[in-house]
Amino acid sequence: MGYIWLLRSIFVLTGVVFIIGVGWFYFRYKNFEKSKQTIDKSKWTLMSFHKLSFSEYEILGALDEDNVIGTGSSGKVYRVVLSNGDSVAVKKLWGGSKKGEDGDLENGPVSDSVSVRDNGFEAEVETLGKIRHKNIVRLWCCCSTRMCKLLVYEYMPNGSLGDLLHSSKSGLLDWPTRYKIAVDAAEGLAYLHHDCVPAIVHRDVKSNNILLDGDFGARVADFGLAKVVDGNDKGGKSMSVIAGSCGYIAPEYAYTLRVNEKSDIYSFGVVILELVTGKLPVDPEFGEKDLVKWVCTMLDQKGLDAVLDPKLDSCFREEICKVLNVGLLCTSPLPINRPSMRRVVKMLQEIGSVNPMKFGSKDGKLTPYYYDDASDHGSVA
Repeated sequence: MGYIWLLRSIFVLTGVVFIIGVGWFYFRYKNFEKSKQTIDKSKWTLMSFHKLSFSEYEILGALDEDNVIGTGSSGKVYRVVLSNGDSVAVKKLWGGSKKGEDGDLENGPVSDSVSVRDNGFEAEVETLGKIRHKNIVRLWCCCSTRMCKLLVYEYMPNGSLGDLLHSSKSGLLDWPTRYKIAVDAAEGLAYLHHDCVPAIVHRDVKSNNILLDGDFGARVADFGLAKVVDGNDKGGKSMSVIAGSCGYIAPEYAYTLRVNEKSDIYSFGVVILELVTGKLPVDPEFGEKDLVKWVCTMLDQKGLDAVLDPKLDSCFREEICKVLNVGLLCTSPLPINRPSMRRVVKMLQEIGSVNPMKFGSKDGKLTPYYYDDASDHGSVA
């Protein structure tokens, strides 16, 4: 009995020591991580483009996997809820070891992923840091270290047009909402082409790069491939690689590698066709065709009803047909036949002005073209 009592005492004592040791180790480890994080945070550089109601420490402390809302070829996107209750979207660009895993035309056939990441970051900051327009996503600030770069945007509750349009939630997008999205996105692109000096070509216009706010207002986003085009380059700016997304690339761009505003207009025309048909820009259903060729073929062979999204109310048939015609003009094979974005905005607004109660904003009026925020500086100089 004495030996049993001794063994029990040894086991109990060992258990107590083990539990205390684990607790002590966990406590020390948490303190070490906290101090390490504090040291890392001190190395971040913040560059703001608007008056901020938050600090970079709020952003850095919330970048965990539970807050990830999207992953793309350029990086991960997090939703960060701030202490004041507002939300922001934070894009964390891939590190140097990320070698373009998607392997598509998103970033073009380039081998140096580090330079692509850096160029995309610089293009985004250079472009969005100066732009002030209601239909261009707002870049609040950027945070960077030598190894990591973060871009902090306004948060869009309804995500991207592409994700919503091509999902089970597409029923939320009735025709008046789709029309409003088309006008908003067109105004944003027209601002880039006509009101920025020098003009800015987006180079990656697609439904996934059109974000939607709580009222389904559209913002053009993702300027990682954007380029400034000098007016002296009438033929467009020559690129070393193809950049863009499958189904949206203008036919002449693939063999000339020269980019200008007409390239964006073609891509926007594809977005219009997506809004009208509800189809993806590239789909096995089309065979070797893309959406543009499929629409043209179906119109010739079966007529308008064969291409219209069956989810759309037939009472809007006339207006939908007019918007479809605008999309076909924008996707003309010859760049010279495509209207300017300013002209596209005017054509779309004229369609809505026929019945403003259907297509207008909540007060029955079309949205104003320019965005004027007294708290911000003027447009691009």
